[in-house]
Amino acid sequence: MPTSDQIRAAVDSYAQSFVTRDRERFMDALSEDIEQIDPVGSTPNLGKDALGGFFDTVISSCERLEFDVRDLIVAGDEAAMVFQITQHFADGGSLTIDGVDVFRVTDDGRINLVKGYVDQDHVRKAEARD
Repeated sequence: MPTSDQIRAAVDSYAQSFVTRDRERFMDALSEDIEQIDPVGSTPNLGKDALGGFFDTVISSCERLEFDVRDLIVAGDEAAMVFQITQHFADGGSLTIDGVDVFRVTDDGRINLVKGYVDQDHVRKAEARD
């Protein structure tokens, strides 16, 4: 079973890779047999190629992304992350998403399952900043 530190490091790499737009860091955090269900109830993305496509889509959709991890709870080989993401677009608009991601991490410290919990009640235009 992975250690708590391994789980925290894998989840941190996942989150920070979006902020830094670091595809290599994102891919390194994933196991070969990664499965992503985001949002839960949708068709899963299976394998690293599919997750690479997910990363590319998110990154190409915005100029900048803020990923605020509000809480991270680790139990066994899993972690639940409460987060807020704000995407900043080229037209000056922004979108904020509040959600929860659940991760399962392998013994070698790589993520092999991501389940995303987000609904339309938690997606909104971001407040304008001065």
